[in-house]
Amino acid sequence: MMTLKTICISLILLAGLLAFAGCTATTGPTPAAAVMTPEPITPVKTTTPITPLPANEIARIKVDHFGTDPDTGTIYEFKGKVQIREGPYKSVQVHLLYPDKQEYSYDLGGMGGANATIKEFTLFPADRYKGTNPEKIIVLDGMRYGTAYKYEDGLIAWVATPENVVFP
Repeated sequence: MMTLKTICISLILLAGLLAFAGCTATTGPTPAAAVMTPEPITPVKTTTPITPLPANEIARIKVDHFGTDPDTGTIYEFKGKVQIREGPYKSVQVHLLYPDKQEYSYDLGGMGGANATIKEFTLFPADRYKGTNPEKIIVLDGMRYGTAYKYEDGLIAWVATPENVVFP
């Protein structure tokens, strides 16, 4: 049989164990919880494939709109894109030359090489030229090329070829 002394010691030990149960952590400040940071996402650059120009073309004007602006109904404009076959060129320009020798031009800056090979432009000829058809000229680094009308798959284009060099 257990004696009263043995029972008291057992109860004291049991009370001590219960009092300190779960207190096995180290003393001091509680470490901060680890924050999970996601891996950085690198966006994939997609480029629109550009159909190269035929070998006999050096540049072309793709016509988006030539006439009165459909939004305002009052502004006479010529909107389009210029595409070059190669390069680089330091200066690419589009010129509209009217029969009275009035000329409107748009400078697209450098094209080809590390620069874009297609750029948009907008010209605003005077209202008096409505209904007239100007010469479309592409100027590549100062060399002027006349263009020829081309209609392909529902698109209007004015094409410059090496043999269409024009002098001012």
